[in-house]
Amino acid sequence: MAGAEREVAKEEVLELFPSLGHLTYILDATLLRPEADEREYLSFLREAADARFRAVFVPLYYLPMARMELRGSGVTLGAPIGFPFGYQSTDAKRAEAVYALQHGAGELDMVINISALRSGRSDRVREDIGAVVSLARRYDAGKGEGHVVVKVILETCYLSREEMRLGALLAREAGADFVKTSTGFGPAGADAEDVRFLREVVGPGFGVKASGGIRNLAQVVEMVKAGANRIGTSAAYTILQEYLRLVPWR
Repeated sequence: MAGAEREVAKEEVLELFPSLGHLTYILDATLLRPEADEREYLSFLREAADARFRAVFVPLYYLPMARMELRGSGVTLGAPIGFPFGYQSTDAKRAEAVYALQHGAGELDMVINISALRSGRSDRVREDIGAVVSLARRYDAGKGEGHVVVKVILETCYLSREEMRLGALLAREAGADFVKTSTGFGPAGADAEDVRFLREVVGPGFGVKASGGIRNLAQVVEMVKAGANRIGTSAAYTILQEYLRLVPWR
């Protein structure tokens, strides 16, 4: 990724993010490493609450802790569904979504059934996404506490351009809110050309989240310029600190 190899100019950053709040508003902070212990998760959640990122994503196991730590911070709690491979049954994804919603999740990032997509099983993929979306919408109506955002992770490193196109269109048809590039657990992460392609496919009124391997401010700028309107990263706090060193008066 080009952004990983270059310095970013202050003017370029300020054009996109004239204040720190403009940056934190698009950052989804993640900690999903299986070897991370409870102390790491607690420290991460407290940092995220202090930074006021747009959302925080942790494993389902840590949702109760995260709900408590983020209370009153304004940070949305997010949950990964069918993570990281996407080939769980639809019933299993539905059960994960129910658990996540019951424990305070306001955003669900679900992994598409990559194998079904690559096998041309469009109806199956649409139904799988739709099952999670319909749960979110029923929860919206029942709780009346706002819109639960559903993002569909395509894992673009495994897909051809046509498979990416099909996956993105199926996500939109099924009622999701975003497509997302990667889990961060595949052999490659977000790529600016993939983000640009997905933006062209879904159009301006749909979300595109770049995620996977984004570790610095230059990469954030690159992805946003390519068409991303949300960034997922395990380095959100580092990126925030980089912004503050570049424009400390902001």
